[in-house]
Amino acid sequence: MASDHNFEELEAPAKTAEELHISVATLRKYSLIVEKVTGNKDYYERTKQKSRLYSAKDIEDLKAFRTLSKNADLTLQEAARQIFAVSDKKTEEVKKAAKMQKSVATNTATVDADQVVKLLTMLQNTIASQNKAIEDLQKQVARVEAQNRKLIDRSHQLAEPESEDSKEKANNKDQEAAKEITEEQKSEQEAHEEILKKARENEEKRRKQQVEENIHRTLAQMQIRPKKKHHWWDRFFK
Repeated sequence: MASDHNFEELEAPAKTAEELHISVATLRKYSLIVEKVTGNKDYYERTKQKSRLYSAKDIEDLKAFRTLSKNADLTLQEAARQIFAVSDKKTEEVKKAAKMQKSVATNTATVDADQVVKLLTMLQNTIASQNKAIEDLQKQVARVEAQNRKLIDRSHQLAEPESEDSKEKANNKDQEAAKEITEEQKSEQEAHEEILKKARENEEKRRKQQVEENIHRTLAQMQIRPKKKHHWWDRFFK
């Protein structure tokens, strides 16, 4: 009930009691009975200080409630059940209708939101694909341009006549290379000759050593005393 008062002008208890021609205390009593019968403690709007506020419909219901309790010889609770039960039924129907409208609006908004999300997703995928294609195309163009530059530079090099400086540099390089080869060959030849020289020296030393050994052996043999010969008649003179 309180939510139905959002866009209505609400009256304070003193003003409401004045319109009902009752005291503020009696209004508070009626309000408590209504809240108890409806089972809703927040049936009436309240201020920040928890004071009740009453709409025009609330005031009309309270007028009917007071009149019925006086004229029909009913207790306040019985009168409240008759008045506010009917009022609550109408309010419930209004709430159901509002709920249905809200549900339809929510579903429509949800469908629209889903469609928007799908469209955005498709658009993002399309943009991503286009960006990828553009990137690949740029890479291909860069490769072709690099190849073209290399071909152009190569053609310029082939087309340019060989200058004297280039020839001289080339000749110098050839001479240096030949010199290096000659020096390398010379080094190898010198190494070979050095090896042969060492071999000849070793052979000469070996020969000298052998000759010296032969000489020493001959001298030793010459110094050996000859063996004394014995005759057959020497045995008679012993």
